[in-house]
Amino acid sequence: MVNRKTIFAVLLAVLLMVVGAVGAQDTVPVVSFMTTFGGSELDGLRNSLDAFTAETGIQVIVESNRQLVPILRTRLAGGSPPDLALIPQPGLLAEFARAGYLVPLVNEDGSAGLIDAAVLTDNYSQGIIDLGNVDGIQYGILAKANSKSTIWYRPASLEGIGMEIPATWDELIAIQQAYVDAGLVPWSIGGADSWTLTDWFENIYVRQNGPEAYQQLFVTHEIPWTDASVTAALDAFRQIVDPADTNLAGGVDGTLSTDFITAANMVFRPDPAAEMYYEGGFMGGIISSNFPDLVPVEDFNAFLFPAISEEHGAPVVGGGDLLAAFSDRPEVAALVAWMAGVDGNTLWASAPAGAVVSPNINVDLSVYSPIAAIDAAQVANASAFVFDGSDLMPSAVAEAFSIALQDFVANPDDAASIFSALEDTAAANY
Repeated sequence: MVNRKTIFAVLLAVLLMVVGAVGAQDTVPVVSFMTTFGGSELDGLRNSLDAFTAETGIQVIVESNRQLVPILRTRLAGGSPPDLALIPQPGLLAEFARAGYLVPLVNEDGSAGLIDAAVLTDNYSQGIIDLGNVDGIQYGILAKANSKSTIWYRPASLEGIGMEIPATWDELIAIQQAYVDAGLVPWSIGGADSWTLTDWFENIYVRQNGPEAYQQLFVTHEIPWTDASVTAALDAFRQIVDPADTNLAGGVDGTLSTDFITAANMVFRPDPAAEMYYEGGFMGGIISSNFPDLVPVEDFNAFLFPAISEEHGAPVVGGGDLLAAFSDRPEVAALVAWMAGVDGNTLWASAPAGAVVSPNINVDLSVYSPIAAIDAAQVANASAFVFDGSDLMPSAVAEAFSIALQDFVANPDDAASIFSALEDTAAANY
């Protein structure tokens, strides 16, 4: 195994030789870095970048803009891209790579591009590494991420019905039935915010069919919404939402009129209306804020959305940003190595403000709060990681998808016609 400090030292030595070659000009090496981050998010990133500058003398000029994608396209067309960028979608990374804009982090044969392959293999699970691989070449690495595969619960409630954290879908359904048998409502779902329903479907679909089929449904639309795999996913989701009167807090009407925060509050308030709540890792902070007397882990906790098929396990659905390089100067390589390594990630994950969840498996979970550590462990250990499907679709299809799932919750018997109509929208927009 290649020692990460050795790798960084070699890169830095090369950089110093280059800087020395320009000698008397006293040129300060500079790396330009583009991101969507602002406010506290940017503060968290700077916590890491400032330490990099202090250690290497390399200045990092951060360009922050929420409209990163159109600006980056314009810059690329004009031949003036930044040195590095945090790209918000794997599809966009692939587009830039195939157009010849990106510099490989690691070459197809495993030899070093900007960095040695060991920087990635020593620090990331294969499921995370694969996100930045385009046609066999590593062009990016997930720099920050969040899980949307998290089920929140009250440990005392689960213990009260004599059940344990489920590892499989069948075990989750058994817990649901145990709650019903005890006269309790298993789920609270904030279906007025329809994206909560799309998140449910996405987690089910990728567990039944795997990441490749997931991409074919949401990204390329090679799989239509009338496909048998979609029907099977809806059948599984129906196990959760039907019968609504026993399974869902408020039944159909309550579910479709409740926002996602209120739905979570219904599980964790002193007089809970339901026992479990599915949503992303970000909910930990919201629950803590809304119920400051609850002790994280002890009074409320979370587990990974369980596997449905043994073949595909439990991929993590989520979001994040991929680090990619547009130039191959030594100072750029040094910053990539820093941001992919343990030190850079630990400083970002432990920033006083704007800390993020790092996909790096060697960032000690102790740097996080107890609840953030749950999110971090899910991301870092993901066997596979897929981006939120509705974020990858054309906007018209994403909107129709959300409405279709609300209609499905209201009328699950009409699934075939509802999703046939969704397919008509998809066919017209891909």
